[in-house]
Amino acid sequence: MFDNTQASGEGWVIAECPGAEDGLWQMQRLNGPFETDGDAWLHVVQQSEDGSPYHTEALDFLRRNNPREHAAIRRFVAGGRSPAISDGDSPSL
Repeated sequence: MFDNTQASGEGWVIAECPGAEDGLWQMQRLNGPFETDGDAWLHVVQQSEDGSPYHTEALDFLRRNNPREHAAIRRFVAGGRSPAISDGDSPSL
Protein backbone atom coordinates (compact mmCIF):
# COMPACT_ATOMS: atom_id res chain seq x y z
CA MET A 1 0.00 0.00 0.00
CA PHE A 2 1.23 3.48 -0.89
CA ASP A 3 1.94 5.74 2.12
CA ASN A 4 0.05 9.05 1.74
CA THR A 5 1.92 10.88 4.51
CA GLN A 6 4.12 13.02 2.27
CA ALA A 7 1.42 13.31 -0.40
CA SER A 8 -1.15 14.74 1.99
CA GLY A 9 1.42 17.30 3.13
CA GLU A 10 1.81 18.35 -0.50
CA GLY A 11 -1.95 18.59 -1.09
CA TRP A 12 -2.77 15.31 -2.84
CA VAL A 13 -3.42 11.64 -2.03
CA ILE A 14 -4.02 8.29 -3.60
CA ALA A 15 -7.51 7.61 -2.30
CA GLU A 16 -9.39 4.34 -2.03
CA CYS A 17 -12.71 4.84 -3.87
CA PRO A 18 -14.77 1.63 -3.53
CA GLY A 19 -17.31 1.24 -6.31
CA ALA A 20 -15.91 4.10 -8.38
CA GLU A 21 -16.34 3.67 -12.12
CA ASP A 22 -12.73 4.76 -12.70
CA GLY A 23 -11.24 2.17 -10.35
CA LEU A 24 -10.53 1.63 -6.69
CA TRP A 25 -7.37 3.75 -6.34
CA GLN A 26 -7.36 7.33 -7.61
CA MET A 27 -4.94 10.24 -7.34
CA GLN A 28 -6.84 13.28 -6.10
CA ARG A 29 -6.09 16.77 -4.89
CA LEU A 30 -6.87 17.81 -1.34
CA ASN A 31 -7.97 21.29 -0.34
CA GLY A 32 -4.82 23.31 -0.68
CA PRO A 33 -2.38 24.32 -3.36
CA PHE A 34 -4.02 22.53 -6.31
CA GLU A 35 -7.18 23.80 -7.98
CA THR A 36 -7.87 20.54 -9.82
CA ASP A 37 -6.86 16.89 -9.75
CA GLY A 38 -5.02 17.62 -12.99
CA ASP A 39 -2.84 20.16 -11.20
CA ALA A 40 -1.94 17.51 -8.63
CA TRP A 41 -1.23 14.99 -11.41
CA LEU A 42 1.12 17.46 -13.11
CA HIS A 43 2.92 18.06 -9.81
CA VAL A 44 3.43 14.35 -9.17
CA VAL A 45 4.62 13.66 -12.72
CA GLN A 46 7.01 16.62 -12.65
CA GLN A 47 8.47 15.52 -9.32
CA SER A 48 8.88 11.99 -10.68
CA GLU A 49 10.58 13.29 -13.82
CA ASP A 50 12.88 15.34 -11.59
CA GLY A 51 14.00 12.12 -9.90
CA SER A 52 11.81 11.86 -6.80
CA PRO A 53 11.56 8.19 -5.75
CA TYR A 54 8.44 8.96 -3.69
CA HIS A 55 6.51 10.44 -6.62
CA THR A 56 7.73 7.68 -8.91
CA GLU A 57 6.41 5.10 -6.43
CA ALA A 58 3.03 6.86 -6.40
CA LEU A 59 2.80 6.52 -10.16
CA ASP A 60 4.05 2.92 -10.02
CA PHE A 61 1.39 2.12 -7.41
CA LEU A 62 -1.32 3.41 -9.73
CA ARG A 63 0.13 1.58 -12.73
CA ARG A 64 -0.02 -1.69 -10.75
CA ASN A 65 -3.32 -1.14 -8.94
CA ASN A 66 -5.40 1.04 -11.28
CA PRO A 67 -4.03 1.02 -14.83
CA ARG A 68 -7.06 3.03 -15.95
CA GLU A 69 -6.18 5.93 -13.61
CA HIS A 70 -2.52 5.70 -14.58
CA ALA A 71 -3.46 5.87 -18.28
CA ALA A 72 -5.74 8.88 -17.64
CA ILE A 73 -2.85 10.70 -15.95
CA ARG A 74 -0.52 9.84 -18.84
CA ARG A 75 -3.05 11.11 -21.40
CA PHE A 76 -3.72 14.28 -19.42
CA VAL A 77 -0.06 15.13 -18.95
CA ALA A 78 0.88 14.21 -22.52
CA GLY A 79 -1.87 16.48 -23.81
CA GLY A 80 -0.92 19.26 -21.45
CA ARG A 81 2.84 19.53 -21.45
CA SER A 82 5.06 16.47 -21.43
CA PRO A 83 6.19 14.46 -24.44
CA ALA A 84 8.30 12.25 -22.11
CA ILE A 85 5.38 10.19 -20.77
CA SER A 86 5.99 6.46 -20.90
CA ASP A 87 3.86 4.00 -22.77
CA GLY A 88 3.96 1.68 -19.76
CA ASP A 89 7.32 0.05 -20.47
CA SER A 90 9.25 2.39 -18.19
CA PRO A 91 9.53 1.81 -14.43
CA SER A 92 8.48 5.39 -13.67
CA LEU A 93 5.42 6.49 -15.60
